[in-house]
Amino acid sequence: MFPQNTSLTETRLRRRIMERYLVVSSDGHAGLPPERYRDYLETKYHKLFDENVAIEIKAREQHEKEFLISDFNDKWRAKVGDGLQGAWDGTIRNRILDGDGVAAEVLFPDGITERNAPPFGADIGLRPTAEGAELQWAGARAHNRWMADFCKDDPHRRIGLAVIPALYDIDETIKEIIWAKKNGLKGVFFPAFTGDYDLYNHTKYHKVWALLQDLELPLHFHSGASPKYDISQPGWIGTFLCEYAFWMTRPLWGLTFGGVFEEYPKLMTCFVEAGGEFWFPWIMQLMDIRASAKHTSGKLGDYYANMSMKPSEYFARNVRVGCSALPDEESTQAYYEIGVDSILWGTDYPHPEGTWPNTLDKMIESLGGLPDQDIQKMLGSNAVEIYDVDEDALWAIAKQIGPKRENFLKQAAE
Repeated sequence: MFPQNTSLTETRLRRRIMERYLVVSSDGHAGLPPERYRDYLETKYHKLFDENVAIEIKAREQHEKEFLISDFNDKWRAKVGDGLQGAWDGTIRNRILDGDGVAAEVLFPDGITERNAPPFGADIGLRPTAEGAELQWAGARAHNRWMADFCKDDPHRRIGLAVIPALYDIDETIKEIIWAKKNGLKGVFFPAFTGDYDLYNHTKYHKVWALLQDLELPLHFHSGASPKYDISQPGWIGTFLCEYAFWMTRPLWGLTFGGVFEEYPKLMTCFVEAGGEFWFPWIMQLMDIRASAKHTSGKLGDYYANMSMKPSEYFARNVRVGCSALPDEESTQAYYEIGVDSILWGTDYPHPEGTWPNTLDKMIESLGGLPDQDIQKMLGSNAVEIYDVDEDALWAIAKQIGPKRENFLKQAAE
């Protein structure tokens, strides 16, 4: 994010000859069992919470059935035992991280199909509604306060994000961002799906971008949110699977063409779990084409006038892609099309679609045979560059539990 000094560069060069890699997962999920969020809610919401917590739990169970994954999840939970309790149990979580070879991880909230999502819809699939704004803020604050406590228990390994329902109230957004920074959280998670609210190119958000830049807090968007689908009709889940990356990436176009990255050159923005290996090379190409004033778009006006660089150049400087379970060795070209400096490895723990409990094997399958420096960048060094972490402490952990470099070299020899 900032220029390196000579001594720091030399230190990192020495670390490259260590036996193990430093791994920082860009995609972890954490949260309490629903009923335990009550302890973190403002008391004025307790009565409503008590009346609704059982209903929310039942609704999540029903949502699993609608997704046609109840059987899959039941088998998955039985297979992994108490590992899923690492969503809120720090001792179990650290045991899982050690087994995965992960020194630290970025922590998002969970979603509706999980059993530890924040209350009142303040989850990974946050969908904005005027009638739900106050309660989403209440649920977000409850989660953020728990997350701050969870991270304090192990500040080196946990990179907690604050849930910010930023679309409703700019002043409230700024207040919560400042609280998050003061309480040790390392970034913010904003809703990707904006619905009927202003997209992030709107100038009213500029004071928010300025604050995030000044506080050096990366901005995050994660897949999951989308418009409502008619779940009674066939094909809706296939439609969602084809569209979710679009809704998650939509803020990128607003930030880029809205001149946000031009105005705030040090604002770091992470887009996590969007099929990065095939999606983002195409997105960068598309943005560059649309910004080149071709004959077919010239009549639309000078919509790129507030940019001094190509969109792909802003992308390289301001954007990081959190790839949850990178593709296998046959797709390594995509790493270089995106740019290895822009890729962050992610395990997606504790989700069944992630790499756990086979993370080490997946790392080797995805990255084995690539240049050693590139592997280390994607596994951890890129993340260290953008988060406020104690790099020495993380390398000390990696020295004990990180994946051995020799295993990746063996893959190269094969």
